[in-house]
Amino acid sequence: MLAYTAILRGDVMTSNTGSRATGLAHIQIDPQRKLVSLSLDVDGIALNGLWDNLVRAPIGPIHLHLYGGQDHADPSSVSLVFPAPFGPSYASTKTGFQVRVADFSYVEGAGLLRSNVTFEDFLAALDAGRVVVNVHTNAFHDGEISGAVTRDRR
Repeated sequence: MLAYTAILRGDVMTSNTGSRATGLAHIQIDPQRKLVSLSLDVDGIALNGLWDNLVRAPIGPIHLHLYGGQDHADPSSVSLVFPAPFGPSYASTKTGFQVRVADFSYVEGAGLLRSNVTFEDFLAALDAGRVVVNVHTNAFHDGEISGAVTRDRR
């Protein structure tokens, strides 16, 4: 298993919104079975604040974006690479919400996004620091908080 983490905020290049909401994502990848698991805890955004258009869409309001470079500066180079479809995996908490997606097929997720990024390219982008977790809300359709995914080196 490969393990990754992302700290989400509203004052980073990919979501410079000024939001005080925060989040912490843990991502596990099973490279043999090409499965992705996501555990995300968000404080400061209510579940009903997630962007309604994406809540109703198959891709969901939270997904992983792949950028052309590590600096995440070029929005024209962004590809969607993995979704967290809205549903039973989302739950309200006292201070926000959580998402728990277990063993979701990368191929199925990429298909929902119509992504042509291969699993191998996805893994390479994760390790190169080019992937960002983004939370789309009614207040900020482009993403209220986001965070770069980094490899856990334990």
